Amino acid sequence: MKRIHIAIAEDDPADRMWLTTVLDNLGLNYRLTIAVDGEEAREFILKLSQYTNVPPAQLIFLDMNMPKLTGLEVLREIPGSAQLPVCVLTSSQRERQLVERHFAPKKVSYLRKPVDAQQLLDCMRCHDHLRPVAEQLVKHR
Repeated sequence: MKRIHIAIAEDDPADRMWLTTVLDNLGLNYRLTIAVDGEEAREFILKLSQYTNVPPAQLIFLDMNMPKLTGLEVLREIPGSAQLPVCVLTSSQRERQLVERHFAPKKVSYLRKPVDAQQLLDCMRCHDHLRPVAEQLVKHR
């Protein structure tokens, strides 16, 4: 299976560890970039600062409640962010509605913590370029 680049924008170390554990248990071959707050997430997506030479992620897990900038603020500051391969980490219905308005009419993928394998596969299926990867992972489970 081809290696994919994943970015996780999440300030909680336990949530990051849980997410990577689920990715590992799926058998996904991936490279990981981690942003621990909204400013780092924005810098990664815009290829600023230490992320200048880091390739873009094929999948971005974006927590809505981060320090410095919320996930929604990050999305608002990124030109064309509605086209990014984002899976939003949130449990708040209000946040979901705000994000859906930002992404409309595109379907948005949400993950509720703690994330499980099925949620990850469903998230990947929401992005055309990752659908074949998700289906291949299902075959190998």
